[in-house]
Amino acid sequence: MALLEYVTKEAFAPFGTVIEHPDPAKGGFCVVEREENDPWRIGIYRYSNHSIQQFECHPYSKESFEPLKGITVLLVAEHDTPEDYHAFLLDKPICLKKGVWHQVLSLTEVAEVKITENLEVAAEFYDHEKPISIGTCI
Repeated sequence: MALLEYVTKEAFAPFGTVIEHPDPAKGGFCVVEREENDPWRIGIYRYSNHSIQQFECHPYSKESFEPLKGITVLLVAEHDTPEDYHAFLLDKPICLKKGVWHQVLSLTEVAEVKITENLEVAAEFYDHEKPISIGTCI
């Protein structure tokens, strides 16, 4: 019979990687796992933005978002109509199609998502005329 263990970096190292933002005090995007031979990466994005003005898209690759901490709103729009965006409560993992405009907002003080994408990612940006925020009754 095996004893139940906690997942820590040290205990799990022989078997793989614990996926977490390496510095809890810092925000932004951080690559936590990558594969050179089969080019992909996993990153953790930590953010505290409650409004945004810029969308981005990746015209040649898909991208997944998996909520980890906090409450996230995912803003998305089809490539030809970036002003016609939808806001989704990100309560389960999703994978975006190629070329979809997107951005995340935090409804809590800080939020984190896990992102899986190609190792090299082309990005385009779209600036909205005014900042976008989301009103809630949560």
